[in-house]
Amino acid sequence: MSNNKFEIFWTLNAKEDLKEIYVSLKKSTSKETALKIRDELFNSTEDIVFVEQFQFDEYRFDCRRMIIRNYKILYQFKENSIFVIRIFNSFQNPMKSLK
Repeated sequence: MSNNKFEIFWTLNAKEDLKEIYVSLKKSTSKETALKIRDELFNSTEDIVFVEQFQFDEYRFDCRRMIIRNYKILYQFKENSIFVIRIFNSFQNPMKSLK
């Protein structure tokens, strides 16, 4: 159960990123592992307790970042809400986050 006082919104890009991660993991591991990691990534934003909890991203200066496993979750805080902007494998080219 979360103590989070923020509403969390996922942008279309972030939802698509999460879907791509799931599909890729399902091919390379198993459906069960893919589901577990997808859910872990999706639920991780519930752990944001205060806005400055995570540092600014070095490529997206308008976003803070969370690192979960080898994935980077970029988010913004606006009007008492968290907006998840992008999520991607940190082994990928970080310039992807700028698109």
